[in-house]
Order: sequence, then structure tokens, then C-alpha cells
Amino acid sequence: MTTTLRPRPAPHNGSVGGTTAGPTLAGTARPVGAPRDDLAACLRAWRERLSPESAGLPAAPLRRARGLRREEVASLAGISVNYLVRLEQGRAQAPSASVVAALAAALRLDPDESEHLHRLTGLAVPTPRVAGREVTPSLRRLVDRFADVPLIVVDAAWGVVAGNPLAAVFLGTDPVGENAARRQFLGPPLVRRAAVEDAAFERDVVGELHRQAVRHPDDAGVRAVVAELREHSPRFAALWAERPVGLHASSRKTFDHPAVGTVTVDCDVLEARGTDLRVVVWTAAPGTADAAAMDRMRELAAASSAWTAADGTAQDLSRGQDGSTTGTSKGRVATPVP
Repeated sequence: MTTTLRPRPAPHNGSVGGTTAGPTLAGTARPVGAPRDDLAACLRAWRERLSPESAGLPAAPLRRARGLRREEVASLAGISVNYLVRLEQGRAQAPSASVVAALAAALRLDPDESEHLHRLTGLAVPTPRVAGREVTPSLRRLVDRFADVPLIVVDAAWGVVAGNPLAAVFLGTDPVGENAARRQFLGPPLVRRAAVEDAAFERDVVGELHRQAVRHPDDAGVRAVVAELREHSPRFAALWAERPVGLHASSRKTFDHPAVGTVTVDCDVLEARGTDLRVVVWTAAPGTADAAAMDRMRELAAASSAWTAADGTAQDLSRGQDGSTTGTSKGRVATPVP
């Protein structure tokens, strides 16, 4: 974590900046099944592993206790020592959101630990107000390694930020830089599906956009796509009014491909941990006509991965993060767009 920690003036018992720590609103108390002693044990373990230096405090000679003293953590978090003792002994059950956030910062918790602390206290896990769109090197390698299946990476606003060559053949167009939600509701769609599947996909798209709009309220990309589609697509506006919320689910889809005809595939959506990106992969069951159709698409992808320029030299169509050609046959990564 990069948060700078400084001691705060001593507040009232169990408060941060004057906010009373005590029973929270209905529905925010620690859920049944999250043992009280787990919260207490975690707080003690996290305090005892932290040195004064790593917490931004001067080194203290002749320390007999491991880690920070309770007084030091309480000062960094802006809560009373007595309240911290009660938390570590399991006698305080429902710290407020501000206390939990302050403790996470004072104890230098990483994102996973902070999420665990929030869940132990029954509080909503905080998320950045703007969604991340960076395609990490490890995710880039994943795109490149999965060359035998169509694969794209989409951001919180359904913008396609990466994809492999087979995805371009599978979708009939290079999808990188496109927005799947915009294409679905304003046309032409990236994938031609049966009417029933189309309706289900559209509800998934709206539900995911609604979820992301709440998770990342300051994200300009999400806000722009939602505003545009509400204005120009009656279908989107009607679905948005229903306020669906949810993840785009994995499913089986049948659609028409311009080169190989009707194909039924399994569409799996995987969340890239630590990012706001999702990986969409399409596969066909082995030994089926659909698998044979996918083989044909692989042949088409291999044939179209390079083209011959006027001077006879082979050129690659892939582009890097800045839009420049990469000189390789790997998939593309786009500059993030709404």
C-alpha cells in the first residue's frame, strides 16, 4: 500500500474523525457464520507482524513485544486503545465502515486482506470509483497462449481491449477497439445469435453495466456508454429502467457465421483477478460438427494472420497498446476506449 500514515488527534471512544463506531445500519452487521474470534485473531496477527518502520513510525529500541503496540495502531487508525482492545478480544462486533477502512490503512493490509476484513465485519467491499483497463503482461501472455480458441478481453464498459486473431475470424471482424454493448444495441452486433439468446445477452449486458456503474460511479467510460445507449436505444432504455444487476453468465450459444454456417459453442466468461477486465472464450465440444467448424475458422485465421504488401513483404495486422504495429502474429491490444 502507498497510503501515508500519520498519527491523528485522539478521538472519542470507537470513532474515526468523530464518526461513532458501534452498531451499523440494518444489514451491515457481521453476518452469521463469520466467527467473532476470526476478526479478533486477524487483527492481532496483522498488528503483530507489522514493524514500526514499515508503519512509518520511528524505530523503538528494546521492544519486547512483537509488532506494533496497540497504542500505536490505535493512534494510526484514529480510534481509542480501549476500542481496539475490545475488537481484538472479540467484544466489539460491528465496527463502522470508517473504522474498518482506517484499520486496513493502519495495518498496511493488501487488497485481499482488506477485502477479508470488510467481509468479516459484514461491510461492503470498497472498489475504486474508476474501473481499471490496463491489460497486464500476464493477461497479455494469456491472450497469446490461447491461440486455438477465440478469445477477447472486455472492460467494465464492454469495450474490447484485447483479442487474438481467431476471435477476429470467429466474429467476422477485428473486435479490438469496438464496444460490444454499443454494437449490440445500436448495430451491427458483433455476434449474430438466435432471438432468444439475443434477448438474454442484452439483459446480461445491461445488468453488468448497471453493476459496474454502481461499483465505479466516476468511471467516464461506463457513464458515456450508458448515457448514449439510454438516449439512442429504446430497448436498452427499457431494460435499464428495470434495474437488472448481475454478471454476464457463461452459456451455450448458437449463431450464424458468414463463412462456416451455424455453430453452437460454449461461451465462458472469466474475471481477471485484480482487474476490472473479463476474458470471454468460445469453445466447441470435441468430435462435433461445431468443432469441425472451429477447425475451419482456425485455418481461416492462419491464412489471414499476414498479408502481402505491394513490395512482396509479409506484414502483420496486429497492433500494440499504442496502436502501432507490433511485427508479430500475436493478438491485438487496444488503447482503452469507452
